Amino acid sequence: MEKNIEEKNTANISFVSKSEQFIEKNQKAIIGVVIAILVVVLAIFGISKFVLQPRQQKANEAIFAAEQYFAQGDYKAALNGDSASTDKYSIGLLKVIDKYGSTKAGKRAKYEAGICYLRLGQYQEALKYLDKYNGKDQLTPVLNEMMKGDAEVEQGNTAAAIKHYEKAAKMDDNPITAPFALFKAGVAYIKMENNAKAVECFKSVKNDYPESAFFADMDAFIAYAEAK
Repeated sequence: MEKNIEEKNTANISFVSKSEQFIEKNQKAIIGVVIAILVVVLAIFGISKFVLQPRQQKANEAIFAAEQYFAQGDYKAALNGDSASTDKYSIGLLKVIDKYGSTKAGKRAKYEAGICYLRLGQYQEALKYLDKYNGKDQLTPVLNEMMKGDAEVEQGNTAAAIKHYEKAAKMDDNPITAPFALFKAGVAYIKMENNAKAVECFKSVKNDYPESAFFADMDAFIAYAEAK
C-alpha cells in the first residue's frame, strides 16, 4: 500500500516537474500569448471608448434636425435635409443612414425614413427602408411590420399585406398593437373576399382583447363580414 502511495507521489512530482520544465521552456511564447490577449482586450476597449462612442455622438447630432422635421410632418425635409438651412447638421435621414447606418441613430433613421416614404406615397421606397430596420425594443418592430403591410396594401399586394399583419399580431400579444394588426388583417381579408377569415380576425379582437380601442366596433364589422 505504502509502495503504491509512494509511486503515485513520485508520478505527481514527475508530472509537476515536467509542467515546470514546459513553462520554463516556453515562457516567452506563453508571455507572448498573454500580451496578445491583453492587446486585443485593450483594443476593443479603445475602439469602444475612442471610436464608437464619439461616432454615436456625431450620429445623434446629425439626426437631430431631421427628426425635428419628421416630428413636424415635413417628410421631404426629414429625408433630404433643408438645403437653405445654415445648420451643418441639416443633412436629412438618408445621409445619416449613409454615414452612420450602424449606429443607434442610423438604425432609427431607417425606421423613420420608411415612415416618411409611406406618408409620401412612395411605397417601394418605404418597404426598402422598413426592411432594413431591425429594432430591438418592444414597440417599433411591431409597428414596422404593420407598416410593411400598409405599403403592400397600397400597391395592391393584399395577400402579402395580410402576412405582415398576422406576423405583427403574433410578435407581441398586447392590447394595443395585437388587436390593431388583427383588425387590419380582417379588413384586408374582406378586400380579398375571404369573409370567413375576416370574421375570424374580428372575433379574435372581440374575444381576446375586450380592453382594446377596437372592441366597441367589432360587432358591426363581424356582421358586415358575415353578411357579404
